[in-house]
Amino acid sequence: MLGKNFENLLKSNGITPTKQRLEIADLIFVKNQHFNASDLIDKVKNAGLPISQATIYNTLCLFEQKGLLKTINLNNDHKFFDTNLEPHHHMYNTSNNTLTDISNEKISFSKLPDIPKNLSVEQTEVLIKVKNK
Repeated sequence: MLGKNFENLLKSNGITPTKQRLEIADLIFVKNQHFNASDLIDKVKNAGLPISQATIYNTLCLFEQKGLLKTINLNNDHKFFDTNLEPHHHMYNTSNNTLTDISNEKISFSKLPDIPKNLSVEQTEVLIKVKNK
């Protein structure tokens, strides 16, 4: 049954469903979650899958390019991937390096900055950084 749940997802997004891509999809698309490349490398190792780091990075880039993953860049050297593609906000705990979803209904805007007339607001996203006391 490995990969069968996500074979159509990959095909419908123009991605050839190779064995390794399906194994990675089985690890990341089973639920809405945040992870970084290191987390995924650990998951692949713990699952005993013979997938190289290069393949993991290439697959993440491909899934991102095809719109299957959202990215949240926290620093130049730290990028989270998010499988929840619905509009939402985030809270990032700098003490334990975790990212948590915040539903759109939990944040409202009383005012937005002036937007140039040739642009329109497509979406707003808030990132709240917190740390342990």
